[in-house]
Amino acid sequence: MLVETFSIFMAKALKRFLISASLHDWDDPHGQSGPTVLLTSEESHHLKNVLRIREGSLCLLLDPKGNEFISRLECFRPDARCEVKPLAAVSHRERFLQLTVAQAIPQDRKMDDIVQKAAELGVSRLIPLITERTVVRIKQDQFGKVCHRWERIAAQTLKQSRLQHAPRIGEMTLFGKLSSEWPQYERVYLLHPSDEARPIRTLFAKAISEPRTTERILLLIGPEGGFSPREVELAKENEARLIRLGPGILKTDTAFVAAVSFLKLMYE
Repeated sequence: MLVETFSIFMAKALKRFLISASLHDWDDPHGQSGPTVLLTSEESHHLKNVLRIREGSLCLLLDPKGNEFISRLECFRPDARCEVKPLAAVSHRERFLQLTVAQAIPQDRKMDDIVQKAAELGVSRLIPLITERTVVRIKQDQFGKVCHRWERIAAQTLKQSRLQHAPRIGEMTLFGKLSSEWPQYERVYLLHPSDEARPIRTLFAKAISEPRTTERILLLIGPEGGFSPREVELAKENEARLIRLGPGILKTDTAFVAAVSFLKLMYE
């Protein structure tokens, strides 16, 4: 217990670095340090010239699957790559919320900001949603490039957020098609400003009265013009629950931060 507490304390003081290689093979249950990890030349350049980590110094290595290790920079090699040795795994508390957000793509590149906030707030999966009133329509042959930009934003945000996982960016999905996936979630919420929708605060009392278990939740957030009446009816037919944040209508990117923050407060 003392060693684990010391590791957590030490980890908070170290510079954190996301790498492309998997650290799963270095997760030794007996606590023995494994062989070194060979970083790419780009990653090595960032360690040396941006983070300014020297040979023999400690840092945190984080892989795309959330494995995190206190590590030591062994050496910079002549081929512009470096070797880093994982020393001890960093433990994290259990997450009780697996939150997927289907966010209608907003205008003016606001989706970039939403991706960043999703990484800061610990969203598990982010689905770019196409609704009847979505103005921005990304062509399919351009989506790969746009998705790569969003993944890069999420990865960069993860370095400072101290969370384990960047949100997985899903494929662009039509609202009607997404409704077929709802059965895989325990709860589906559609954000809507109508009086018919329940205030989001009413969910809180129920959440704290139930035993803490992992919840798979899907949250649907519409575009600037909101969901169409037909989409709202489809959501109700598929047993989605309409919720609202309060009086007035928020911008879609503001609604994202407010709703996700509230759900995290409820379950974590």
